[in-house]
Amino acid sequence: MRKEYPQLNSDHEIKNELTEMGIDVFEPESASDKHLAELFEEFSHFVLHSEKEKCLEIIEDDFNNGGMSVGELQGGSDVFSIYRISFPSDDDDDHDDDGQADSNNAAIKLLNYYNQEHGLSSKTSLTVGKIKQYMLTMCDRRSRERNCRSYTSLGNLMFILQLGGPTNGQVRHIDNMVPNLQICLYMSSECPSTVVYAMDDGDGLPVTNANTLIDFWERQGKVVPGTLKEVLIRHGDTKLNSKHTKYLGWSTINLQLLCFGKLYQHVEYQLGLQTEPGTTLLAGGNEIHAGPPTKHSRMFAFAIGVPEDKEIDADDDGQNEEDVLNGDDIGKNDGEVQYSPVLFHIDFCCLLFSMLDHEYKTSDKEDSVREAKRFLVEVLVELIRDYPMNEYLLQIDQERDDVRTWLESILSRIEEGRRVDSLVEDAVQSDRILYTPDLMKRRPKKKKKKPTS
Repeated sequence: MRKEYPQLNSDHEIKNELTEMGIDVFEPESASDKHLAELFEEFSHFVLHSEKEKCLEIIEDDFNNGGMSVGELQGGSDVFSIYRISFPSDDDDDHDDDGQADSNNAAIKLLNYYNQEHGLSSKTSLTVGKIKQYMLTMCDRRSRERNCRSYTSLGNLMFILQLGGPTNGQVRHIDNMVPNLQICLYMSSECPSTVVYAMDDGDGLPVTNANTLIDFWERQGKVVPGTLKEVLIRHGDTKLNSKHTKYLGWSTINLQLLCFGKLYQHVEYQLGLQTEPGTTLLAGGNEIHAGPPTKHSRMFAFAIGVPEDKEIDADDDGQNEEDVLNGDDIGKNDGEVQYSPVLFHIDFCCLLFSMLDHEYKTSDKEDSVREAKRFLVEVLVELIRDYPMNEYLLQIDQERDDVRTWLESILSRIEEGRRVDSLVEDAVQSDRILYTPDLMKRRPKKKKKKPTS
């Protein structure tokens, strides 16, 4: 079950907090918006309830037969999966938005099946074009009310749904979308919204680079090893394109922390609402969020809003620096790269372990390198203890089996209430567990040692 954090007392307080964070929750206002909201409700009821078996057949046929438009998201249960059903990209889209010609795409098939049953008149049919236009109308509303940049096109459009419940919900994470906008258009009745997390800065600056990360750790009472400080500060802006740093595809440490550094901070509140069809949540590209735990079926449409150009807003909720750094990524950062706190720190450990080995090769530095590695592993264990879940194992690539086996042992011990000291030491001493596969392939092969039981 997903961990619960403190919550506010009323929807009014939640919406105010979200507004302060730069997140909008809009309900349909105009007559045309309300009509579309009714269509969304009818369509979602058709998919989730009245024609559930046939719609599930469409989804699973694509999922099981390499159709490429259906995937499964983390946060489901052993019984009820959470599906993402992607629309064709504009480049691949050879059908008319309103006509929706025959398509092998599962999202289009669901719309076509609904329209066949409900009539093809302009008033009763639901099309890709209508969904897109509704989302862009909400983007325009945000631009007017906040006097901020315009979002004039959409990317990565998909349905997200589950046919039944309960489900566990997701671990909190950040999707890399900056400078794009995250759009969630809720379609089903009494639909739990995406959970957004307000983070505690701990009376200091939020974690956005190597210096603020070190400061954050020290404000927690941690003693950050000098060797680790030196590597972080010296290489915060170093391009990570050498043999021992390029595997993860990170540009620089500071750019990664600018996007994902908030994951290290503690949660102050979790913010979620019960929504009705047509309610739309619009959030900046690097907010910490998660799919909610649910009791019943749920459906919404997701997309990214792409800004009109690379112009930086004067009042864009503190995102100016991010926009400058990610200006070339307009339309590219579509949320497909995402990190939870545990998985981000695992990759960060892999990067820093190789950098420590490369920077400090002499025998007189062995103790200081081990001290830095031990600190990093102990931080990782803290993050795992905060939110222990076996789903992490499914999100780690198959070729990284050493860290997956180690993580599985850690999770097992935490569940059993046993100490993990020996496993921490295994990770510190190992030349495989917290290293990227490309580095391990360049080493002489050794017989694999199982983590201490």
